[in-house]
Amino acid sequence: MDSPHRVLHARGLVIADHHGQPRVVLGAHAAKSTRPQMPSPDQALSSSGLTLLGPDGAERGHYATFDAGGEAVLRLDDASGATEVFKVVANPDRGATLTVKHQNNTGAMLTSWQGSPELLFVEDGGRAFFVRPGAAAAP
Repeated sequence: MDSPHRVLHARGLVIADHHGQPRVVLGAHAAKSTRPQMPSPDQALSSSGLTLLGPDGAERGHYATFDAGGEAVLRLDDASGATEVFKVVANPDRGATLTVKHQNNTGAMLTSWQGSPELLFVEDGGRAFFVRPGAAAAP
């Protein structure tokens, strides 16, 4: 059928590079490694989305919507896939959180999760500095 209005229906699609290595995964019930903070650990983590893989197969990024809780997550990982260096979580009831992190675990988080804006900075030693409305600024 050569119709320009043709629609393809599928549960998933894998796009591979010239070596046969999967590089993009698109589908319902996408990769299980992207996990938003859920209110209950026993809730299902079913999601639909897009997963980007590096040339070695390491997961480099993900965009997903989750069936339980209605959250949407956009995440980018370092080259090894071990560190989430950029992550945005949007929850229909709890607001949004933006996290930017370095491989050495330093980073910053901006969130409205508690109902008001908060900013958190984490040093490489694990020491955290919070900035909240009405509170003294971080040193």
